[in-house]
Amino acid sequence: LPIPLDIVVQSTSSSMHSLYAIRKYLATEDRFCVTTVDTIFSEQEFAAYIGAFQTSDTDGLMAVTTYVDDEKPLYVQTTDTLAITNFCDTREENCAHVSGGIYCLKHKALNTLSRCIKQGQSRMRNFQRQLVADGLHLAAFPFSKIIDVDHCSDIVKAEQLIREWQ
Repeated sequence: LPIPLDIVVQSTSSSMHSLYAIRKYLATEDRFCVTTVDTIFSEQEFAAYIGAFQTSDTDGLMAVTTYVDDEKPLYVQTTDTLAITNFCDTREENCAHVSGGIYCLKHKALNTLSRCIKQGQSRMRNFQRQLVADGLHLAAFPFSKIIDVDHCSDIVKAEQLIREWQ
């Protein structure tokens, strides 16, 4: 592909630490999109998501879904306009969606990331909570389904979903 490709191989203690390990590659752009899980999602929805972020004035656009098939989902609390107000470990009021593990962020989110690491925090969900606490304007972007493939049984579900999209 006619794009730069850097491969980083490193064991980390959490997804937040994985993001921190690649921060120098992300710091060169004003906006970036990362996914820290093995996810299956619609190509058309992803294209719309990227397009929405390119024209968005938010500090971050987080992929969300109402499809919940995870042992520890991260619920996303939003307003009626899908502005994110919190990330919750349990379903709270105004938590119709869960995090899809795909993040479009502006460069300033890396400041929050560095501070989280320096404070000894771990887990991507804590970084997401800190983005809200730091006053970054985050919005949710709904996908119909996102499957996090982290168990053998998820492979069957992912294959079935891919067949449905074809």
